[in-house]
Amino acid sequence: MSNRDKHFKGQQENETLICFFRHHWMVLAKDLFYFAIFAVAIVLSLLNFNSIVDIVRADYELKLLFLSAYIFATVFIHRFSIKLLNYFVNIGIITDIRIIDHDRTVFFRDSMDSIDLSQIQNIEQIKDGLVPAIFKLGDIKIFMTASSATKTFYNVTNAKFHFRCMNRAKEARQIAMRGYSGLQAAQQSEAITTENAHTIQR
Repeated sequence: MSNRDKHFKGQQENETLICFFRHHWMVLAKDLFYFAIFAVAIVLSLLNFNSIVDIVRADYELKLLFLSAYIFATVFIHRFSIKLLNYFVNIGIITDIRIIDHDRTVFFRDSMDSIDLSQIQNIEQIKDGLVPAIFKLGDIKIFMTASSATKTFYNVTNAKFHFRCMNRAKEARQIAMRGYSGLQAAQQSEAITTENAHTIQR
């Protein structure tokens, strides 16, 4: 049975999904705090709506202030909604073949960067400070074998679990690749031996 595009677009036929991950919700903490203050202000304004209308109606400058506040509220809600949606669509994917960074936004960006597990030299988990320890978030840094290039996933939720998933998938992939390379080498050696035997017989 083919796995092509089974769980995500771009999934290969022989590729199995292990898990996916995204940034920790703490990256939205500041925006959630501002939104809570904004929501309280909106609720208080609605509760005192008649009084506000009476005050604003009598003063032109207050009308301009109210209009400015309305425009600010519209922009703020739009910006917060976009950030929230971007949080859910921007993910990382771990399969038995590669690690994929799906860098996506709602409107303008949709790119995928993949790292073959057989090309990974080392994976490092970085968790410094009290907040990462309490909320189980951290950075995961990947070192390549072929160059000095690195790839870092920042503020990963449950970083320890996904760090273990990456390491286990890397180890299984590299063992499979060594076995495949050994099989190829054995087949080539057998072919050369057979060819030499035919040459000697001639």
